[in-house]
Amino acid sequence: MLWLIPLFPIVAAALLYLHWAKSHSRLAIALSATAVVTAELALVLWAESFGWTGSLSWSSQLQLTTDFTPATFLAAMVVPVVAAPIVFYAAAHEDTDRLGRLVTLLVAFIGVMQLIILARDLLSLLIAWEIAGALSWLLIGHRFQDKERGRHASQAFLATRAGDLGLYLATFIAFQQTGSLAYAGLDQMSPLATSLFAAGVTMAALSKSAQLPFSPWLFSAMSGPASVSALLHAATMVAAGVVLLVQFQPMLAGVSWFGPVLVTVGLATAFAGGLVAAASPHAKRLLAGSTSAHYGLMFVAIGAGYPAVALLHFALHALMKAPLFIMAGIAGHRADSYNLAQIARVPLPRDLKYVNAIAALALAGLFPLGAAWSKEGVLSAAGLITPWLAVLVAFAGGLSALYAARFQCSLFFHHSDRHESDQPKGAMGWSQRAPLYLLASLVLLSSVLWLPNLHSQLSQWLSLTFPSTKLWEFALSLALVLLGLFGGYRMAVRELGQGDRGASAVRDFLAQWMFLPHLARRLIVIPVDALARRLASLDDQAVDAGIRASAHFALWLASVGNRSGEWTFDQLPKGFARFGQSLATFGSRFLEWLSDQLPEAPAHLSGQAGHQVRRLQSGMLHHYYSLMAVGVGVFVLTLVLAIIKGGLS
Repeated sequence: MLWLIPLFPIVAAALLYLHWAKSHSRLAIALSATAVVTAELALVLWAESFGWTGSLSWSSQLQLTTDFTPATFLAAMVVPVVAAPIVFYAAAHEDTDRLGRLVTLLVAFIGVMQLIILARDLLSLLIAWEIAGALSWLLIGHRFQDKERGRHASQAFLATRAGDLGLYLATFIAFQQTGSLAYAGLDQMSPLATSLFAAGVTMAALSKSAQLPFSPWLFSAMSGPASVSALLHAATMVAAGVVLLVQFQPMLAGVSWFGPVLVTVGLATAFAGGLVAAASPHAKRLLAGSTSAHYGLMFVAIGAGYPAVALLHFALHALMKAPLFIMAGIAGHRADSYNLAQIARVPLPRDLKYVNAIAALALAGLFPLGAAWSKEGVLSAAGLITPWLAVLVAFAGGLSALYAARFQCSLFFHHSDRHESDQPKGAMGWSQRAPLYLLASLVLLSSVLWLPNLHSQLSQWLSLTFPSTKLWEFALSLALVLLGLFGGYRMAVRELGQGDRGASAVRDFLAQWMFLPHLARRLIVIPVDALARRLASLDDQAVDAGIRASAHFALWLASVGNRSGEWTFDQLPKGFARFGQSLATFGSRFLEWLSDQLPEAPAHLSGQAGHQVRRLQSGMLHHYYSLMAVGVGVFVLTLVLAIIKGGLS
């Protein structure tokens, strides 16, 4: 029965698409799609309360299974809660061209993400993982008429696919070691196999969650509509890597290198993503850099041995990142550009200034918002390894506050020299405001996490532990957040005063992921492409040469066979025909002669005999006596000879 949770959104979206393809009503699409996502949330609650499980058996060794754990139940609730307002916004705001297709893919993605969360075997996980990659490619390249967008979609797809190879490696190792793909049997692997399995899973998680060195694919993903960016970054695609590691962390904690690698890569990505976001002049790319940075903090928590902190930060990050992307989409649409300097020239409704500020302050990690609590949890988890690591996490949090303030101020602190032509395109309706208000309310509601008694209850429910926060850690973190907010405000004011002239070589270097894409192109893409061309040339010269020689030999053999066949099946029958014809001619002539001579020969002999007999009949008596005397003499001689022969014997 639990299979209904991932299958319901996919099937419902496909069926509704048949209607949406004929309907041009935004409201109809928005309401029906939101109803499906809301029903998905109700289904999750219903399934957990009644203890649903799901199993589809292919064979004794291959079974597709799904099940709830407290951690996966929380993640499965977060997905539809965050996705519902995003889907509603997409139907109400995005271009009407192929709107039904866009909303269908968004709703289907929810079901695929639910399967990633609920899967209890590697085959189910792998199926969902692959479909998620394909759907992300379709969503990012939604406006496929633009070749540049299509190229960006392919870049994002290939970058994540490179990491996905790790999941295949992990699956093969698990099956070879245990004869099964179930999560429950993974603890039977040998230490070496477990280490290799951890390497494969880590590689897959790094690519999906946009950690170094895979982070730049997030910029390519920004070519998709704002609603796509919101869903992928907040609750689905990018979250998949963290959800995967949260589930496998208890089993992989014994691998000596696993924790240190996650902490190192996560912290490096938190700083790199923070610097990229602080320098980027593009609103959506600023948020993309921040996404990479915050998922880096989640990796730090998992590596430090506190997956519960990472899970809570995932949920709270989803609540605050979704409204920020929606706001960026609204501002970019009204300004016809995502450039912050251009957006600053277009005023936005005053009420949205406060709604966006709630999400931006949560992104900054300002007390007492819920995201600040989970960020402090990451800092405390890092501090248990070494205090210096906690200090580094606190500075990464200060960077988060800097780019959050920069984003808020760039959107709502406008140039004083705005022209009449810079007036916004149209008024904001309730359909665009409602998702923002709902998500901002949930961000405010998350502040209850600071209540002292809630920690132990959460720990009990999730069967996971939370680190305790030290006073100096909290004080340092709060001071750096306030400093970051002030620095972001000053940066935004300076940029707005300079306009597009504020760019510099350093900022351009940071905004382009420290030229990591160019470095990857030079160190990976170009060498691999050159190697592929060389192998293709070798293939032409060696392998294809042999094939061509075989082809020539086959043609020669066919030609010989053709000639032999021509003689055998053409000339030989002709020879037999000529021989038969000659034989027939000879036979015809011989038989003709024979048929003529056979009757004539006896007649001739009879005639000759008659002629000789007639000569004996002369009519003269002495002739007759002479013949009689000769006859008697012959008779007597014969008789005498017979008597002599008989006497001798």
